[in-house]
Amino acid sequence: MKHRPSASALLRVYLIPMVLGIVSGCSSGPTPGDPSWTLTPISDVRAVAGEWDGTMRNEQSLLLPGTVRLMIRENGTYLFVGQDAVKSAVGSGFLDLRDGRLVGESDRRAVTLTLYDHKGTPILHADSINHQTGDRYHGEFKKAE
Repeated sequence: MKHRPSASALLRVYLIPMVLGIVSGCSSGPTPGDPSWTLTPISDVRAVAGEWDGTMRNEQSLLLPGTVRLMIRENGTYLFVGQDAVKSAVGSGFLDLRDGRLVGESDRRAVTLTLYDHKGTPILHADSINHQTGDRYHGEFKKAE
């Protein structure tokens, strides 16, 4: 008599990788070898000063990303206001220019902002870590209209 896998085992083997593939396939952002994304080194904070709208996603969560408004001032300070279906967040800090990127470090969080050109549109890519929880976030921003 042959052993047949249970329905839950089949679900884990086939459905989970498919869902993860769909979720990762829906996420945008620079991927190695994609010529439509061109790194644009930031040489001056004024190049990205202004308001940006985008989303941030917790890398451990399959939930929808939260919307964020990011404001960068010419003096290197930033402020963000974000909200998802469950909570809202507000934060601020100072950004330093390092190797063509903007980097902010505080007791609460670290953030790295990288500028790309994607098919003629400037996109600000954000990577952040919350020092208190260890949560990592990734996001993309377009200039606010």
